[in-house]
Amino acid sequence: MAPGWEAFCLDPKFVRPAQTRAGFVLSSERERMERPHHLETAQTSTSSKLGGIVIVVLIHVAAIAALVVTLASGQIMKQIRDIQASVAADKVPPKAPPPPPPDLAKPPPPVAIVPVFTVDAPPPPSVTVAPKAPPAPPPAAPPAAPTQLESIQRTHTLPPYPTISQRLGEQGRTDMEVAINTEGSVTACKVVKSSGSERLDTAACQYVQSHWRWKPPTREGKPVAVNANVNVVWNLKDAQ
Repeated sequence: MAPGWEAFCLDPKFVRPAQTRAGFVLSSERERMERPHHLETAQTSTSSKLGGIVIVVLIHVAAIAALVVTLASGQIMKQIRDIQASVAADKVPPKAPPPPPPDLAKPPPPVAIVPVFTVDAPPPPSVTVAPKAPPAPPPAAPPAAPTQLESIQRTHTLPPYPTISQRLGEQGRTDMEVAINTEGSVTACKVVKSSGSERLDTAACQYVQSHWRWKPPTREGKPVAVNANVNVVWNLKDAQ
């Protein structure tokens, strides 16, 4: 390689960065190969020892400087005084003097408190006026006793004897049941026992119903209708 070519190759003006690095590596490798190996090892060991000695010296110097600064500022003495003060026994405070004896003056006599009671007067009793009872109604008059049926005798005459019955000799007794209204007249007639002749029975009912009258009975003062049993005796002696 021509002299000055290496410098030319390493000059950044003429060589790109990649080429410069390559040339530097080649130059260093070449110098290492040309330099003796034992000289390089001895030089490295000497440098390491010198570096260690310098570090130890610097550590001691820093420690001494810190100690001197601490003593100068009085921090150590202050810490020692604080420790002694905390270790020292606590002082016992003096006992307080006893309190003065209490005043034995006689207390005032107790005053009796009389309670005052107020009793409310009870309210007056309420007066309830009961309404007057209405007067009792006068006693009702006793009902009038019912009266009996009374016949009007002047009307109770014998009926005329039938001519045929006289010729045939018919006679006997006709028993009848008649209905009498509130006016005393006969409204109905029924033969309950025959005389033996229907002709005589019919003549008896017709005559009684048309001629006989009664005074009807009353109940509580009012006339009432009733039924009655009557009879007619047929005797040829009474025939005309």
